Amino acid sequence: MARSLILKGQDSSGNPPAFAEASANRPATCNLPLKIVIVGHVDHGKSTLVGRLLHDTGSLPEGKFEQIQQSCKKRGMPFEWSFLMDALQAERDQGITIDTTQIGFKTAKRNYVIIDAPGHKEFLKNMISGAAQSEAALLVIDAKEGVKEQSKRHGYLLHLLGVRQIAVLVNKMDAMNYSEEIFASIEKEYHAYLSEVGVTPTFAIPVSAREGDNIVSPSVNMQWYKGPSVLEALDGFAYAPASNNLPLRLPVQDVYKFDERRIIVGRIESGTLSVGDELLFSPGGARGKSGRH
Repeated sequence: MARSLILKGQDSSGNPPAFAEASANRPATCNLPLKIVIVGHVDHGKSTLVGRLLHDTGSLPEGKFEQIQQSCKKRGMPFEWSFLMDALQAERDQGITIDTTQIGFKTAKRNYVIIDAPGHKEFLKNMISGAAQSEAALLVIDAKEGVKEQSKRHGYLLHLLGVRQIAVLVNKMDAMNYSEEIFASIEKEYHAYLSEVGVTPTFAIPVSAREGDNIVSPSVNMQWYKGPSVLEALDGFAYAPASNNLPLRLPVQDVYKFDERRIIVGRIESGTLSVGDELLFSPGGARGKSGRH
């Protein structure tokens, strides 16, 4: 059988595979970190969410919270939860996340690595880089602004990258008086869009990252919501199977030509490759065999 060299996350027909359940060699309680990417439109509260999550789970290094408080005081600016994540000096000055930032934390169930990806359109490549490393995603939408074009773009890119475990978080519910109707409207609109691109979100959660509602424990302000908190949703996600057990995926970056020889250049993202393997190139359908160069 031919082995495919196609875009990561696609099968030979160009469609992303369904997300696999946790594999036998990566049980849900193992100490390997589950990689989670945080995406969403700029200013919808991604870094605030992560800062609050780290604080409320007791995952911050000792003195880190007080250090940021003191730094804000010296600068004459109000404390922001996002400053716990936005480690770059330039990001603090500009008030935006420029590059992906990775930080680990731990729950009673397992370890995590959270990847905070930038929301600006100009930094979309950085967001893709962060999402490509993840096994699940938290997609943040501002309850005040609703679904934006960047929200849709991020959902589509997660789909293309093969991320199948997605929790949609409708943030800043405190600014909307914790309205069930507003949450339901945003959830319905975004769910309809995701359905068009073949994505079914695993969870949809109304939250207030600033106030801590539904981050670690159920919100007393939204008793109409009966689903999991963000922390419970994270613990409900499954590990991806080991990459070498997946079908071969080698995105082609370039082709070097030497006389009659052709050398395909790229990095193996999943699966394995041996000399003599028959290869299928998609979407063109061309075939070839791997060999020594």
